[in-house]
Amino acid sequence: MKKSALLAILVLVLAVSTGVLGYLYSTKTVTAPEAVVSPSLAIGDYTDKWAASAHANSASEAFRHWDDSEDGTVPASCAQCHASTGFKDYVGLDGSEALVVDQPAKIGTVVDCSVCHNDYAESNPTVVFPSGLEVASDAGVASCWTCHQGTEGGINGSLDEKIGTTAPDDKGESLAFVNPHYLSVGAMYLGSEANGGYQYEGKTYAGRFEHAEGVQTCTQCHDPHTLHLADPGYAKCQTCHSEVTTYPDQRKVRRTKSDYDGDGDVAESTYDEINGLTEQLLTAMIAYSENIGGTPIGFSENYPYWFADNDGIQDEGEKSYADWTPRLMRAAFNYKFVTRSSGYIHNPTYSAQLLIDSIEDLAAGDSNITLASYVRP
Repeated sequence: MKKSALLAILVLVLAVSTGVLGYLYSTKTVTAPEAVVSPSLAIGDYTDKWAASAHANSASEAFRHWDDSEDGTVPASCAQCHASTGFKDYVGLDGSEALVVDQPAKIGTVVDCSVCHNDYAESNPTVVFPSGLEVASDAGVASCWTCHQGTEGGINGSLDEKIGTTAPDDKGESLAFVNPHYLSVGAMYLGSEANGGYQYEGKTYAGRFEHAEGVQTCTQCHDPHTLHLADPGYAKCQTCHSEVTTYPDQRKVRRTKSDYDGDGDVAESTYDEINGLTEQLLTAMIAYSENIGGTPIGFSENYPYWFADNDGIQDEGEKSYADWTPRLMRAAFNYKFVTRSSGYIHNPTYSAQLLIDSIEDLAAGDSNITLASYVRP
């Protein structure tokens, strides 16, 4: 065979191969490793980080809670965030309708690579929150917001549906605690833009938390694979906060000149300001529940969280709290939303507003509650 003919054949083969590879690359669902991997790290470095993270912990309660269920599946109402197949079902990556989970998911899947590396996450779409509000996603965090948003909208979710026309201080059989769920940090960060907390009528609320350039979005602060602080960790915080060298030094930072909790201390940290408000809210809830509901309420980090309390400690046999009124439901929602979303760091202004408004609303129903000299931001 002449060299010219052989050369022509090789050129043709190369052209066809290039076309096929280009087509496969352009139509594949998972983002190319080159687009997300630093040249200094191999794929294995990323998978090792992920494998040691909570997202990959297949033995955790987040992925094993339904092991004893009758049908051995994660319910459709939970699968969106507790199974990789459920997430892909929710965003329509399996070809189904988007923004709805069509069927239960198999137990045992975790938050794997495909949840974050796909067309949905890379196209920077809008994200719909439980309140019904739709927010344009920051670059690269659509998957974060889709799961870390809670399961209830403070004002448009089932809380108001349960309350219905019940008067603020009346009890009713349909009234019960509405749980904002866990790690609702996406909704907390966005504030009123996502309406994750219970926002009281006639009040104005802060929007997203404007932190600082380079430490604004989820993945600028958190490594998306380890879920810990992104490199260089606390050294990044020290650019502005020299007192932060290790955990939990971030609780030493003060970002306000105001005395949110009204205790007269204008030098304490933002954490102490917000923590002071959460403590006062719980105190107000206990007083209100006893004076208006007839049964003092108690709180525990363990399910069912709110219980009928006899001595300030959750004892065996103390049942879930039952004497709910609309005011108490709203306060309990905001208490859990702020404390479980680390509100002091993810959006302290929004947190302070929700907590102060909750305390003042309880006081409106119980004249025995004494209000501090709050400074509402």
